[in-house]
Amino acid sequence: MIVGNMIGVGVYVGSYYSLLSLKDARLVLLVWLIGGIHAICGAIAYGAVASRLPVSGGEYSYLSRCVHPAIGFIAGWISIIAGFTAPIAASALLMGEYLVGADPAVTIASDDISRVRIIATASIVVAAALHAFHLKVGTTFNNIVIVIKLVCFSIFLVVGIPFVLKANNTGILTDPTSGLVDSSSIAARLQQPEILMSMIVSLFYVSLAYTGFNASIYLAGEVEKETDTNHRRNFVSRSMWMACALVMLLYLLLNFVFLYGLSPERIAQSGKGYVAVVAENIGGNGLSRVIRFAIILSAATSILAMMATGPMVYAQMAADGRLPRFFQITNHVPRIAIFVQASLSCIVVWISDIEGIIKFLGLTLTACGALAVSSIWFAKKNFTMEIPVRWYEHVATILYISGAVLFLVVASQREQNQFWLCIGAFATGALVYAAAAIRRRRTA
Repeated sequence: MIVGNMIGVGVYVGSYYSLLSLKDARLVLLVWLIGGIHAICGAIAYGAVASRLPVSGGEYSYLSRCVHPAIGFIAGWISIIAGFTAPIAASALLMGEYLVGADPAVTIASDDISRVRIIATASIVVAAALHAFHLKVGTTFNNIVIVIKLVCFSIFLVVGIPFVLKANNTGILTDPTSGLVDSSSIAARLQQPEILMSMIVSLFYVSLAYTGFNASIYLAGEVEKETDTNHRRNFVSRSMWMACALVMLLYLLLNFVFLYGLSPERIAQSGKGYVAVVAENIGGNGLSRVIRFAIILSAATSILAMMATGPMVYAQMAADGRLPRFFQITNHVPRIAIFVQASLSCIVVWISDIEGIIKFLGLTLTACGALAVSSIWFAKKNFTMEIPVRWYEHVATILYISGAVLFLVVASQREQNQFWLCIGAFATGALVYAAAAIRRRRTA
């Protein structure tokens, strides 16, 4: 489930935007490493909370119980809008582009755009139908698809790594204005303030690729029911950091081949569909088909995984009286919540595009995650399991929150549109909560 949530749109487009900004593949790979370490800290921090409060619903459940219902509602609102609705739509659109066969590096004709959106909508409907039938049907199919996808990645890496090791590719992009190549060492470049700022902005893209590492927390309550007492305490926590470490290693290997399997200039020319061009350069049409197939599967597993976890937020908020009761789980499946989640994602498919939501998602989801893991320090009496907070859990929580704060500070200076969209998402959630509270008082 976690691997399916993580490997989605971000890994295929993040390095393209980062290379244009940093102009050095070494720095881009360093950003992926830093992003992975930050995500592992987040996984440990989330696990610290999940092991003490094993309930479904994710950030909403933690903050409602440990801080205040209003804060929890805002987190649930962010989870619904930014955590699931938009990413499901983005993954569906990516799958549609590759199934249509249009080259994402060029402008897609209007007829093809409509076909992409139709395919994206159909994929969301199918995922919703699978999970509405029974949760284990959807997750079993999800696991099968993930295995096939990882086989495709393995083929790509087995062919691509030897090719890259033999290739004479510096990975450094020529400056289009001066025509010069900056061949400075990494240490020298890291001393430049502008480079450091650009790396932090690049982390917005990378953070999107790593979001999803906390997928287990949305099903923690169901896991508790299915797991005996001796294993349930560490199961969710272990699943997150182990999956996160595995995906980080995979991301580093994939991006090593993505960035050095083609000249930086050709990557810049190829646009966000550069991965298929890299594969064709390495192994011809055959390898290009393999990686396109893997991309389609990545998008499919992301849709399936998020369609399973997203409705659990609705269900938990309904169980707590924050949403109408019909969103609750009935016969082990939150069918109404699945239907609403699918409907919202389909709407986004028809009004937005992939690029328009990437930075917003990376920034907003990281900020929401930092807010959630801070609950380990609040209202410990609400934890169902009295376990002392370990030193490494404190450290991981501090590092994850510090990274999120740094993101927000840099965004307020360099990415003001995304910063205010992020603030607006939180503010809208607060307004909806206030309106609901006023209505409850009037009807009481």
